[in-house]
Amino acid sequence: MVKNSVDADVPEELPSRLIDHVQVDVEVVLGDARMSISDLTRLDRGDIVKLDRKLSEAAEIRVNGRRIARGEIVSVDERFAVRVTEIGD
Repeated sequence: MVKNSVDADVPEELPSRLIDHVQVDVEVVLGDARMSISDLTRLDRGDIVKLDRKLSEAAEIRVNGRRIARGEIVSVDERFAVRVTEIGD
């Protein structure tokens, strides 16, 4: 139990329930690339941008820009998805 400002006992799970409805941005990062502005402006349809990760490396799962997990890219109903393989840093 946790004491609130009026010294009443509050169940410990209550604070997490207060934020359950909060929306966060989740992104999956396959890799990064660094390019000059000149190279960027010359990009055209069909060009390939090489990323810094190998195909065998896990993608990063980020919440609000912070990595929280890693996973492998899979397909579900003709859509990209991520199977979580590691949680935490």
